Amino acid sequence: MKPDSKKPEAATTKTPPPTIPPPNWPPEITYLTDQIYTPAVSLELRSKLSRSPSDNISWIKLASDLIITPCPLVSITTITDEKHPACGQRGLFAAQHLIPDSFICLYMGEVHCNSLSDTDPNSDYDLNRIETKTDFNPCLDSEIGLSVDASKAGNESRCTNDYRGVAERPNAEFRDCFIQVPSLKRADGLRWERRVGIFVLSAGKAGKRKAGIKAGEEILVSYGKAFWEGRKTLATFRKDFEMLRIAEAALEL
Repeated sequence: MKPDSKKPEAATTKTPPPTIPPPNWPPEITYLTDQIYTPAVSLELRSKLSRSPSDNISWIKLASDLIITPCPLVSITTITDEKHPACGQRGLFAAQHLIPDSFICLYMGEVHCNSLSDTDPNSDYDLNRIETKTDFNPCLDSEIGLSVDASKAGNESRCTNDYRGVAERPNAEFRDCFIQVPSLKRADGLRWERRVGIFVLSAGKAGKRKAGIKAGEEILVSYGKAFWEGRKTLATFRKDFEMLRIAEAALEL
């Protein structure tokens, strides 16, 4: 009997192609489609980010189809306006009309502990340093001491600028939210995990913000006074007079 000349091919596992970063993405920064974690963030600490949605009904629960990377709702643009505090740097702009209260994107980066040994003191992209309201610090989870730093790796959200020196007020804000992530321990294969997202501001009681964010408009949040006070201190230490000028101007608003 003549042997079969065709041999069965060995099974192969295909590796999904890497995600192509959005246009104008800074090449020196790693583009993320999900959070990454420092070695100090143990599995036990990470598991504490998972809570039942019934624990806090005010937190927003995002459907999985809203988490799209790259995000089609925004575009990254280099700012050329010399009057803009971030002139020469990147900004985040609406690629289409964004209605009030709508979700824009998650704030992604490297999750780290808030200890001094696990925190980059020179980072301008750490949520632990940003205060958007007097009663809220969007640091992922202050109770267990975790925050997100997008200085070296992140997504489009890291390009969001502060409103000071650009507009009279912000048009977006950080909010706590839950997303569903895979879980081998759950019967349905999913669990809820806490994240921080950027959302369009609500229309307000008087409806003054009912227009939302128009297509082509820059998405702006508030970093808070504490952020700019820290920048002022750092600029004074470094004798960086341009940084000092911007920080002082922001604190006057």
